[in-house]
Amino acid sequence: MAALLPWLSALPAEVLAATPRPQQRILVLVKLAGGNDGLNTLVPYTDPLYYQARPTLGIPKHQVLDIGESYGLNPYLKALKPWWDKGNMAWVQGVGYPQGSLSHFRSLDIWETAVDASNYSDTGWLGSLLPGCKPGLHGIAIGDSAVPITGKNCNTIAMQSPQSFLSQISLLEDIQPVTTNPVLAHLTNVHHQLYAAGEQLSKKLQHPAALGVNFSSSGFGRELESVAKMILTGVDATVYMVTLDGFDTHSNQAGVQSNLLYQLAGGLDSFAQAMQRGGRWNDVMLMTYSEFGRRVQENNAKGTDHGTASVQLVMGGKVRGGIYGDKPDLSHLDGEGNLSHSVDFRKVYGTVAQQWLKQASPWKPFGTLPFV
Repeated sequence: MAALLPWLSALPAEVLAATPRPQQRILVLVKLAGGNDGLNTLVPYTDPLYYQARPTLGIPKHQVLDIGESYGLNPYLKALKPWWDKGNMAWVQGVGYPQGSLSHFRSLDIWETAVDASNYSDTGWLGSLLPGCKPGLHGIAIGDSAVPITGKNCNTIAMQSPQSFLSQISLLEDIQPVTTNPVLAHLTNVHHQLYAAGEQLSKKLQHPAALGVNFSSSGFGRELESVAKMILTGVDATVYMVTLDGFDTHSNQAGVQSNLLYQLAGGLDSFAQAMQRGGRWNDVMLMTYSEFGRRVQENNAKGTDHGTASVQLVMGGKVRGGIYGDKPDLSHLDGEGNLSHSVDFRKVYGTVAQQWLKQASPWKPFGTLPFV
């Protein structure tokens, strides 16, 4: 059954069902699949070159939600403005990597494994970090994507929803691992751990915590609601992952991205409220990522093509609000009309590793940022 990823290592049921540690820090990854346009998310609305490059797509100045430093939020992110005002939201701009790939698949692979553009890996960027955080269950991904939290010793569950996972797991009977045959040992270990993880989730989610917050009925809203319930009910995982798809806006970008950012803002606002009401807001950090940004110049289809550097959003009770990274220089683009990155994405990952998860950073040469 594909609900449990095959690299889950052997752990007894009592370890997988461990009681969450007090003040356990949690990371929630939000994947913006397709390549979100950073310039129309965090808008450099005081730069005339922005409007020259985007005569129809540029966000009108009177609609931008000013947040200082010559930037404004896309108006469809209005639900997040109070969290900015509280100092619980940070933007990292100009995020990318050298020799940026414009292929969805390759660039996403680079982002999710944190390798150089010339290298490949089958371990997610969190795969080597999470085993050091605690024993037991390390990550839960809702949807089809779980690459960042995969690794040899990383215990990860991938599911379409908690409900579907529990309905599938109820059909399983436990199998005790065998040791006589390496292949059979692996299969029986995975099966046993799947059963044990299902037991933990089933026990916890029989009586889920009351959130006291209304979430959107969209798929994205339901995924975040499920994550909030698991966190507040005490499921023992360090990382959760959800996906909002549809950001490949080659045409008619205004309407498509507006709708997606509206979903994003509404979902994150509800999630943050739920964490605050449940007393876990200081223990949770939420971070978005996307495989790349979009080209600066709008195209003839009123959209934008694949680009390079973009922005990342970070939220949480312990996040130091602000704008990090250099302002995008629209006067100095590369040969294809793309922004140059000013922050290597591994600097962001190093910050998460070192400052949030309290693990040794594999990306020390890139340094850290003070957003947490």
